[in-house]
Amino acid sequence: MHNGIIENYLELRELLTEIGYEFKSETDSEVLSHLIHFYYKGDLFGAVSKALERVEGSYAVAVLAASSPYLVCARKDSPLVLGKGGDAVYLASDVPALLPYTKDVIRMKDGEIARIYADRVEMMDLAGHPRTAKIERITWSADAAEKGGYPHFMLKEIHEQPRAIRETVAGRISEIDGDVKLNLGMSDEEIRTLERVTIIACGTSYHAGLLAKNLFVRAAGLPVDVEVASEFLNLQIRPGALLLGITQSGETADTLMALKKAKTCGGRSLAITNVVGSTVTELVDAAIYTRCGPEIGVAATKTFTSQLVAIILLAIRLGRARGHLTPDQARKMLIELTKLPGLVQRVLEKREEIRKVAESCTGAECYFFIGRDYLYPISLEGALKMKEIAYIPSEGYAGGELKHGPLALITEKTPVVALATCGKKIQSNIKEVSARGAQVIALATEGDPDIGKVASKVIELPETRPIYSAVLCTVALQLLAYYTANKLGLPIDKPRNLAKCVTVE
Repeated sequence: MHNGIIENYLELRELLTEIGYEFKSETDSEVLSHLIHFYYKGDLFGAVSKALERVEGSYAVAVLAASSPYLVCARKDSPLVLGKGGDAVYLASDVPALLPYTKDVIRMKDGEIARIYADRVEMMDLAGHPRTAKIERITWSADAAEKGGYPHFMLKEIHEQPRAIRETVAGRISEIDGDVKLNLGMSDEEIRTLERVTIIACGTSYHAGLLAKNLFVRAAGLPVDVEVASEFLNLQIRPGALLLGITQSGETADTLMALKKAKTCGGRSLAITNVVGSTVTELVDAAIYTRCGPEIGVAATKTFTSQLVAIILLAIRLGRARGHLTPDQARKMLIELTKLPGLVQRVLEKREEIRKVAESCTGAECYFFIGRDYLYPISLEGALKMKEIAYIPSEGYAGGELKHGPLALITEKTPVVALATCGKKIQSNIKEVSARGAQVIALATEGDPDIGKVASKVIELPETRPIYSAVLCTVALQLLAYYTANKLGLPIDKPRNLAKCVTVE
C-alpha cells in the first residue's frame, strides 16, 4: 500500500527495467514495490529501508511479504496513523477511519519506519535506531463515527454545528474583559509588532482564509495575503508577517509543504486545525484547535463553521492586543458570538423549507452563488458544496463581478443563489439576473421588506451582525447542497474522485 508521490519514479523505473523488471502499469507505486523486491534477501525491514533511501518525494507505505512474520510501514510527508486494538494493529491516513476498531493510536512522524506484529509495534528511524511508539488515547465519543439515526454523516454533521461552535468557543472568552484567551505563543507587544498576516490554505479552508482577510483588516488593522497553498511554494513571506495555516485535518499535503517553505523565511507561525497532534502542529509555533470532533463526510461542514469561529476569536484577540478594538467593542462581539449556536439552530429548523427549494431546482444545468463583503467567500463555499456532492457545475462570484462576464451564462436554467443578509447593494445584482430569466433564491434577513419583490424564492435567516450572518448563510447553503444531492440519489458522504484528507500534492 502506498500513498504519496515518488518524484524520481521514472529514473528508478528505467534502472529496474534495465535489470529485467517488467511493469504492468505506469504508477509510481509499482516502481516502489519492484524496488523493494530488488533489495529483498529474506529481510523485509532491511529491503524497505534500503528502497526508501533511494526514493525522492512523499510516501506513507505499508509492505507485506508472504514469508515475513511482520509488515513494515513508513512515512515521509504523507500521514500515517496506527491503531492498537486487542490483538490487532490497524493502519490509516486519518484517525476517524480507526475509530470503529480502537481509540488507541500512534501517529507516525516523518522519517519513521516500523515493524508491525499482531501484538506489538517496533518503531525506529530509517537507520534502524529505536524510537518510542507513543500511544495516544482518542477522547471522541463512541458514537462520533456513527450516523446516529441520520441517513448520511453529512446531515448529522450539519446538525452538530451548534454544539461544535460551542466547543470552539468554550473557555476562550471573557465577556467581562472583552477579550479572548488563546495560546498564540506571542505577547501583546509581539502582536503589536506584526506588520501583516499571510494565510495559506486549500479548498474550503481557503474560503475561511478569504473571510479572515476582511475581518483581520477591520478588527486588527492588519493587511492580509491569502494564498492557495499549491501556488505558494515559490513565493516569499514578507518580513514581519504572521504565517497562518488553515487545515481541518492538519495533514493537507499542499498546506504542509507551503508552511515548510514559508518557515524558512522566519517570523511567527500559527495553525487552525481540528486534530491535536497532527503534522501541522509540529510545524508551527502554536495552534488553535477547533475541537469540533471527527468529521466523516468528505464535504466539510462543521469543521468549516468552526474554522470561521476560530478566526473570529483570533481576530478579536489580535484587535485587542493591537488596540484596534476597544474592550466595549470586543465585549459586544463576544456576547453576540455566544448567541450564535442558537441562531444556527434556528437555521436548521428551516430544513424542510430549504429541502423544498432544493428539490425544485434539481434540473439546473448550473448554479451561480453571489455575495458581497464577508458573504463573497461564503458564495465560493456554497458553489464548492454544490459541485462536491451534487455534481452540478457551480460558480461563486462577488456580486459586482456579474457584469464583467458571468452574465453571459445566465439563463432560465441557471438558478442564482443571492446571499442578501448584509446590505442592499446585492439587490441590484438580483435585478440583473432576474431580468435575464434566472430563478433567484435569496438568503435574506427576517423581515426584509424588499427582497421578496426581486427574488423568486426567499429563505429568511435570523438577524445578526454581518460576520455572524456569514456562518448562518453557510449552514443554509450546506442544507441546499445536501438536499439537492439527496434528491438526485448521489453518494453524499463519499462523492466521486474526492478524499476527506488530501495527503498528496
